[in-house]
Amino acid sequence: MKEQIILCEVLNQTELRNWLLFIIAVIGGYITIKTYINTLKQRRIDNTFKTIDFLRRHIGKNQIETFVVLFHANNELCGVKYNEFRLHDGRVDTIEYMFSEGGCGNGDIHNMIELFNLISPTLKKLETGIIWFEYGQIMSKIYDWTRYLENETTKEERSQPAFYSDFNKYMKHNSKKMLFAPIKYYTYAE
Repeated sequence: MKEQIILCEVLNQTELRNWLLFIIAVIGGYITIKTYINTLKQRRIDNTFKTIDFLRRHIGKNQIETFVVLFHANNELCGVKYNEFRLHDGRVDTIEYMFSEGGCGNGDIHNMIELFNLISPTLKKLETGIIWFEYGQIMSKIYDWTRYLENETTKEERSQPAFYSDFNKYMKHNSKKMLFAPIKYYTYAE
């Protein structure tokens, strides 16, 4: 009988030790997974700010000023057609010719689209709300212009890859979701 009591105490101690090890392992696993998730979030934020820095280095004040001029020149509230730009010097241009050499975009809009097109495939891996805040107005209006061009191209031309295809695909899937997100305004409709 005494042997049974000792055996029970040894079994109880072993079982207690196993349960304690199990609980410590579960807590350690939880902490490890939580740390890993937080590291991924931090890396996502770091990459987002690196992307914004990249955009700031490549989108200068002159390009933003060109965007502001074209934004006002394409204001439908002033009686301008959807695809037209009425510039202050009296010149009238269209979206179709904005990207051509000597067009009203002066190459600046094309360069911005190229940059947004370049980062579009990676935006799913970034905090897009931060990028949208900084460049949302520009991206939204440029998407209006490129979507117009995409709709106006013939079926034959659509089979050729457009220089803005990744950007348009991204915006098509996300523009409604970001519609009411906060943005930095570069200009207002006058």
